[in-house]
Amino acid sequence: MANRQYTILSSSRPANRLLICTLAVFLRVLAYIYCIDFLKKRPELNVPQNSFRRLIDGIHMLRDGVSPYDGDMIHCQPVLLYVFTALIDYPNLLLIMFLSFDVVTSEILRMVAIVHLKNQGRSSAENIERIADLVSKCYMLNPVAVASCAIFSLSVVCNLITALFILAFVKGSLLFSSILFSVLVQLSLYPAVYICALLVRFSTTKERMLTITFSTIMLIGLLLFNRFLNENSWSYVDSTYKFLLDVRDLTPNVGIFWYFFIEVFNHFRRFFLWVFQINILVYLVPLSLTLRSNAFLLLYQLMILISVFASYPSMADSLIYLSLLPLFEHLKKYFRWGLIVGGALSATIVLAPVMWQMWIVTGSGNANFYFAATLTYSVAQIFLLTDLLYGYLRLKLVEGRGIIDESEVALLMFK
Repeated sequence: MANRQYTILSSSRPANRLLICTLAVFLRVLAYIYCIDFLKKRPELNVPQNSFRRLIDGIHMLRDGVSPYDGDMIHCQPVLLYVFTALIDYPNLLLIMFLSFDVVTSEILRMVAIVHLKNQGRSSAENIERIADLVSKCYMLNPVAVASCAIFSLSVVCNLITALFILAFVKGSLLFSSILFSVLVQLSLYPAVYICALLVRFSTTKERMLTITFSTIMLIGLLLFNRFLNENSWSYVDSTYKFLLDVRDLTPNVGIFWYFFIEVFNHFRRFFLWVFQINILVYLVPLSLTLRSNAFLLLYQLMILISVFASYPSMADSLIYLSLLPLFEHLKKYFRWGLIVGGALSATIVLAPVMWQMWIVTGSGNANFYFAATLTYSVAQIFLLTDLLYGYLRLKLVEGRGIIDESEVALLMFK
């Protein structure tokens, strides 16, 4: 009877997935038709390196024979300029392409869920399918994903590459993990911290040497290729990587940099710039040592750190790791701040545009209004990170000591 019920559920899943995919595509098309003017102005979605509007301006400069990197307009790599050069005159084709990117990303995340859960060996086949479908739904129906696709945010492309990287990572493909890692680092410096997860995942000396070698060769090749596309000039480095480190553009976003550096005195700026940029590196060693037996959770924690401590984050940066959250269902009973995290993230999505309207448009508020919303967003992510770490350590203690009465766990954790 149970097998028959599982067969019926399995046969109905493709139809349900097709229905969800159709609904998600429909929502993106509606957002593109009716909400694009509003969404393109949202600082929660648009930052200098993922803005499609800036990319279009750079392509027009390129067509006019002007270097896109002469001013302060373009902050993406030359390869993206050339990839989209032939497409910007066909908005319908662009829409189809970005819709396809999102659908493919959701399917890749579904594959990640299946491979990871099978590797863990904790779940039944039915439960694996259920969680994998939930992961796909979490990505496709996320309002931030819908909005990012509607405005052709370059974060959609980055999320696709990130999903491919995670799939190669959980499958244990050293070569493809190294290649995709290099592509991510080339697009934005911050994914360089993923090297810690790679060195934990591929733990033998030979594997680590191969990972570093492949990644270095690929990264150098991509840098030289971008230089070739930029008329054999390194000028793009100042507008991309150095721009991320210098934080020259203080346009508000969902990060923590802009508000602080608006307030700080110029003669202290360099010092605090180093403090803020190094902050993300401080956690690498302790996290790597603590999670040395769980490379996937380490990678997940690093994705959260990037979303919090990057100089120009957008809400789209959190899409991948939030979609993969159902994979930690076994830690759910140890979460302490789940309601607060969920409520804070939802409240930020709703309140950030309201606070922006009060500050910039009506003038009935000030920068503190908007920063309060973005700070809530960052704090919620930190709470999620600590909850996952706490849950993992507690589960490890329970399983390691064979504890039946979990009321004893708290005492043991403090010893």
